[in-house]
Parts: sequence; C-alpha cells; structure tokens
Amino acid sequence: MPPAVGGRTQLRLWGDFMKRVLLSVAGAALASVAFSASALAGNGDHVVVGPAGYALGQNTLVLAGGAPVPVVGPGDHVVICHALGEDNKDTYIQIAPSAGVVFGHAGEGHQLGEDIIPPFRYQPNGNGRDEDDSLAAGQNWDAAHILIYENGCAALPPAPVDVCPNLEGMQESVPAGMVKNEAGNCVPLVVPVPVTDVCPNLEGMQESVPAGMVKNEAGNCVPLVVPIPATDVCPNIAGDQSSVPTGMVKESSGDCVTPTPAPLPIVVVTDVCPNLEGMQASVPAGMVKDSAGTCLVVQSSTPRADTPAAVSTPSTPAAGNTPAVENTPAVENTPAAVSTPSTPAASPPTAAIASVITSVISTKTPAAAKPKAKAKPKVKAKAKVKAKAKVKAKPTPRPKLNKAKIKNLRVLPFTP
Repeated sequence: MPPAVGGRTQLRLWGDFMKRVLLSVAGAALASVAFSASALAGNGDHVVVGPAGYALGQNTLVLAGGAPVPVVGPGDHVVICHALGEDNKDTYIQIAPSAGVVFGHAGEGHQLGEDIIPPFRYQPNGNGRDEDDSLAAGQNWDAAHILIYENGCAALPPAPVDVCPNLEGMQESVPAGMVKNEAGNCVPLVVPVPVTDVCPNLEGMQESVPAGMVKNEAGNCVPLVVPIPATDVCPNIAGDQSSVPTGMVKESSGDCVTPTPAPLPIVVVTDVCPNLEGMQASVPAGMVKDSAGTCLVVQSSTPRADTPAAVSTPSTPAAGNTPAVENTPAVENTPAAVSTPSTPAASPPTAAIASVITSVISTKTPAAAKPKAKAKPKVKAKAKVKAKAKVKAKPTPRPKLNKAKIKNLRVLPFTP
C-alpha cells in the first residue's frame, strides 16, 4: 500500500538531507586535493570551512569533515554550531568566526564543551610552522552531531514512525478502512453482521448449537441423550447383572461368586480339676484348687442350705424290729434327709468322713435332682389311716458313693 501524503513529504526531506551529506563528503575530498597548505598560503583569497551550500562573501568553501584535514590560516573562517547553554540543551546557532577565534569555543570552559566544531589545522603564520592541531579531530564530531551540523545547526526532524509495521512501506497513519488491533498491526475493519439466535429457548444469543446439545423438531436446543449400553457386572451368571447380587462378591477375574465362610475358631477347654469326674472348665463352687492341681472341698462348720443333711451311721437293729422312719423338715432343692435308728455318737474322724462324703455328693448331684442310688434294704411303710389321711414318708435310700472319688479326696482335720 503506498505511503500517505505526509509520509512522502517526510521521505523527500530525508532524501534531500542525505544528498547534502553525500555532497559534503565528496566536496571535502575535492577540496583536500585542490587546496593544499601551500596553495592557501599563496592565494590572495580566504577560505571558509563549512557545510555544503554555505556561502561567506568571496571566500572559497571547503567542506568540513573531508580528508585530509583542512589547513587554515589568519583571515580564514570556520563554521561551527554554537550551543546556547544548559537551559537550552541541544539547541545551537550557526556562526562562522575567524579560525583563530574558534579555539575560544573549544573545551569544557565554554558552554560546557557542547559546541560542534569540524576538524581543521591552524597555521598562524601561514608558513607551515607553529601549526596548532589541537582541533584536528574537531569537537563533538560524531555521526549524530554531524547530521545537526549538515542541517545548518538545526535539530533534525523526528524520524518518521511506521504505525503499521505489518504493512509494506512507511505508514505514518492508519490507512482508511483499517484499524489497529491489540498486537499493534493494521487490519481491515470488520463490520459485525447481525446474527440469528439458533437456540431461542436458551438465555442469551446462541450463534450455533452449544456442544452436547441438538435442535429438536420445535427448533429448541436440548441436551443430547446418548443411550448408555447396559453392562453385565457378572458375566459368569446368566442374564445381565447391573450390580453384584446380594450375598455374592466379585473376584479379580470379574466373576461373581459366593464367598467361602471363614472357619470357626477352635476353642480348647482345659479340665481344671483332673481329679473330678467329667470336664471342669472352672473350679466348682465350694471347692478350692491346691498347689498340686487337685480340687478339694472346703470344710465349713455351718451346713449349706443346698447340701443334703448329714448321714448318720445306723446302729444294728434288734432282731425282728423294723427301723422307724422319722419325719424331717424338707430342704429346698435338696434330697430328703435319711433318718436311721439311733446309734452311739461317731468318733470325730468318722463324722469328718461323713461330712466330706456328703459334700461330694452335693457337688456332683444337681440341687433339684434327688440322688439316684439303690436302697438296701428297701423298707416299705404301711400307711395308717386316721381321722386325717396321713401317709408316712418312705425312707430315702442312701446314695451310692463313688469309691474312686473318695480315694482322691483329702480328709481335712476335724475341729470340734
């Protein structure tokens, strides 16, 4: 796209300025050949060292910056850019003082050394002797200051800025029909075209059907329903199983199986009374366990309510006499006491043995059950009929003792 009119003008000014710079360099080269030190000394005219196009009376122009460095003498002039001071930074005026006066503009002592002075050599006597070459390299003579010097000591116009770097050529302004985007490029202006809401049932403007939706026959946008295939979680069981059946588990192979019940724990019961018949998980009530591991009956001076009455030793009855049965009060949950004909009192050891035997019988026999033993002899009592029917109680047979148990029992000492 061709540059704007302002851009063309700016480019023309830059082109003219560069032509002057090139002419100045070329003229300096020619002047260095045409004007040697001896020629200047012998010529009645004076010279002026300055930029291209500069004129000072009848003086001959020698372009500044040429090679070799121009040699001037008394009466010659040198064009410099005189700085206007710190308050006017980078502001200059063009002057052409005599060559000898230029040395007063050099150095930090004058305007902080900001004057622009082209290179030259000075011969005060014009005979090649006493030459001053202190300004042979000039002052502030670099590319930026040379451009100012060649521009008549005036500040250069700002370089043009291309506002559309993505377009070919220099664009000082955005072309018509284009706009700058966020990236700083010039792009065509897009006029928005009115769009149609394709989903009138949804809130807001929908230019297209949203993802995951479809248009139904009424023109509304509705969610897309995708049928989900049923998954059989138990491929080893007939039919489709959407979940693992109750009472079953799923193995790593994917099959559903009935779990194997865990084995019951084995409980080992120890017989704590090996001297007693049967398995004793604990020491029976009324007994203790000694250091040898034998369970013994604890002797008590007071008869227990749950034990049968002491069995007395019967005396020898007279011939032909039948022993009478005495009535005794009933004891709760214990067998009835057996009464026998009176005999002389037993000695203490005999009474102790009888007590131990009675305790063993009560321990091994349940409280509610009567001891099962064969009575010998069996005595039948005849019932006597009186005004009130009274029946004499039959004598309770003596329980049969376990001799093996008696052998393992320890007789405790008797205390009267």
